[in-house]
Amino acid sequence: MKKTLSIASLVVLLVVVGAVLVACFGTPKDNNNDDNAALSGTVKTGGSTSVEKVMNALIYQFQGENRDVTVNYEMNGSGDGIKNTISGLYEIGHSSRELKKDGSEDGLTATAYAIDGIALVVNQKNTTTALTTEQVKDIYTGKIKNWKEVGGADALITVVTREASSGTRSAFAEIVGLEKADAPETAIVANATTCENTGAIQTTVSQNANAIGYMSYSDVDSTKITPLSYNGVAPSEATLKDGTYTLKREFYLVTKTGAQLSPAAQAFADFVRGEDGRKIVAANKLLPIE
Repeated sequence: MKKTLSIASLVVLLVVVGAVLVACFGTPKDNNNDDNAALSGTVKTGGSTSVEKVMNALIYQFQGENRDVTVNYEMNGSGDGIKNTISGLYEIGHSSRELKKDGSEDGLTATAYAIDGIALVVNQKNTTTALTTEQVKDIYTGKIKNWKEVGGADALITVVTREASSGTRSAFAEIVGLEKADAPETAIVANATTCENTGAIQTTVSQNANAIGYMSYSDVDSTKITPLSYNGVAPSEATLKDGTYTLKREFYLVTKTGAQLSPAAQAFADFVRGEDGRKIVAANKLLPIE
């Protein structure tokens, strides 16, 4: 007659076998959470206000996956983001312009992760729909002062611009041809209305029927303002992708060249440039850089 194992004996046997396996091979790891659980600390970052929307989305997702990490993001313009990275206040700076080649920003590395259009925007009451590079340049230098000169109403143009440290202003000035050869300042008219961030540009233009401004295309709210065609091409994800809309720039993560980031900061930088980060970039009307 065959003997059968009792339930109690079977349990004891399974426990013994399990103990032997653990002793030989160790406790199985959760590949999805083990590395993340080891990350902790605060990552200090700051700079460009144009990247606010996408950066907040990236930070939200990253912190959700890394509960013991806090990513601080101070919105104070590309210039401050770069300056504070040089000083060591930030591990990662955010810039919406390239690094200067005059030596003042040497020792830094700018890693691009997204391409964004710069949209020329007007009030929804404005009948002008398109401008050329030359017309934009003439408006911002004061050569063209009235909307009727570019097909609009008979009304004086209110020029709206960003502050001097803005990466968007720097990129816009370079593309349109507003840079001065002998100074870092631009040739934008002195009486232009200056806004400290992207949101202020949108608000100012939406409240002034004769205003023109420029801002990150990914932040444009078309229920409040109207983006113009530039050299015959309207800004869109499609025209940015095929290269026909040429008023555009890249978003960068700025770090000290050769410096070792903290594990949390390195993980965040890798996340932004990785597959999950690229999906978030694309979801925010930007072109991710592979």
